Amino acid sequence: MKKYLGRIIIAIILLYVLSCDRYRSDYYQLVIVNASLFNTNTLQIEKNKSIFIQNGFIEKISKTTSTDITLKNALDAHQRLLAPSFIDVHNHLNFIFGDTIEITNPRDFQISRRLLTEQYIPYGVTVVRSAGGRELHIPMEQSWMEHHPDYVDYYPTGGALVSLDTNFYNHTYVNDSIDVVSKIIEYSKLGIGHIKVYSLIGESELKVAIQTARELDMNIFGHIENSMISIETACELGLTNFEHAKTLFLEVIRKYALDSKNLSSLPPDDEENWRYREYEVFNFIGANDPSLLSLIEILKKNNVSITPTLHLYAHPIGLTNLNSQMTIPKEDEMNWSGEKLNRAKMGYKVLTALVYKLYENGIILNTGSDTYEPGQTILSEMLLLNELGIPMNEVLKIASLNSAKSINMNKNYGSIEIGKKAHLILFDENPLINPINLLSNKTVIKDGVVWNYN
Repeated sequence: MKKYLGRIIIAIILLYVLSCDRYRSDYYQLVIVNASLFNTNTLQIEKNKSIFIQNGFIEKISKTTSTDITLKNALDAHQRLLAPSFIDVHNHLNFIFGDTIEITNPRDFQISRRLLTEQYIPYGVTVVRSAGGRELHIPMEQSWMEHHPDYVDYYPTGGALVSLDTNFYNHTYVNDSIDVVSKIIEYSKLGIGHIKVYSLIGESELKVAIQTARELDMNIFGHIENSMISIETACELGLTNFEHAKTLFLEVIRKYALDSKNLSSLPPDDEENWRYREYEVFNFIGANDPSLLSLIEILKKNNVSITPTLHLYAHPIGLTNLNSQMTIPKEDEMNWSGEKLNRAKMGYKVLTALVYKLYENGIILNTGSDTYEPGQTILSEMLLLNELGIPMNEVLKIASLNSAKSINMNKNYGSIEIGKKAHLILFDENPLINPINLLSNKTVIKDGVVWNYN
C-alpha cells in the first residue's frame, strides 16, 4: 500500500512540475524581456522591464528576472526602447486606393485591407481612424472592424456631414437637423463609433450632430473653417476635436474680412492660388495676432484637441526629413522658386509657431496624415513637431496616448499598461537620444504578434 501511495505522490508531484513548466513556457503568447519601457503617462523610461502578453493584451509588467529570460516565448529587447505604437486619427481611403476607385466586391475587401496595412504597420502605426469617405465603402470598412493581428485596427466614420450638397465623394449631405439625427443613428446601427462634420455645415445641424453623438457615445471630429460656422461657435456647441491648425488662421482672416480690413495684398482665393494664399495668410496674420491669441484662449478653455497636419505644408516646399523618400503628389507639386518659395517657407514658420503656442497652452495635439503614404507621414509629422521645439518624449505621447484620447480609445491604446492591447514598437535606435532614430529599423508588435511585412 505504501509502495502504491508513494507512486501516486510522485505522479502528483510530476504532474505539478509539468503543469508549472507548461505555465512558464506556453501560457503567455509573448514575453518581452529586458526592455526600456517608455511610460507615456509619466514620460519616463522604466528599465529592465518584462511585458507579459496573452490573447493580444498586456497581462503583466514586472522587473525582468532570470526566469523570464528562459521562457520559450521570450523576446529579449536588450534594453532597447519599447514604446506604444502610433495612431493616425485622420485617414482618407482615397489616399490609399485613389480618387476614382470604388471597392464594393467582397472578394476585394481583404486585398484592400492588406494594402492599407502595408501603408502603416511597417512605420509603427497600428490604429487608424477614418476622417470621412465614400459611403459605398462602408460594407468594406465594416468587414475590417473585426480586428486581426495581421492588419491595422481600423475605425470607420462614414461620410463627412455637410449642409451644402457638394457632390464630393467624401461628403454626406444632410438637408436639415432631422437628416443629421437619422444619418448618425444609421451609422451607429452599423457599428460605426465615429462621425465627422465638415466645414460646410450649419449651426443647427452641428448642434444636433454633437448632441446625437453624445447620446450614442460616438466620437466626433470637425473641420471648421468657413463662414457657415465659426470655431468659437463650434466650441460653444461642444465640439472638442478640431482638424488642422491652419483653420485658426482662416478663422482670423474671415474676421478681418467681416471687419473690412484691407486684404488686397493677399493672393486671390481661387483654384489656382488658394494653396499659396494659405501660406501668405499665415504671414499676414503672424503668430502673435491678438485675435489669434484670443482664439487660443477659447480652445484652451474648452479643452479641445487639434490635429496640426504640419506635413501637408512642409512637404510641398521641401521642409521634411522624408522628402527624399516620399513622392510629392501631383496636386502638391507647387514648383515655386525664388521669392515665392521663400515666402511660403516663412508662412510655414508662422504656422509652426502657432502649433507651439497650442502646445504651450496645454491644448491636446494628436497625429493625423490626411495625405498619401500615411504611415510615413505620421513619422514626418512627429519629426516636424519635434523640430518646432516639442521634446521627443512629448512627441511620442502625442502620437500614442494623446491620439488615443482624442478618438476616445485610450482604454485600449496609447500606453503600455496592464489590460491594454499589446500594440508596441521596439526601436533598434532610440529616438529619445536622437530624434532621427524615429526612422530607424523597428520591430512592430500588433496584438502580441511580431508583425512580418512579408
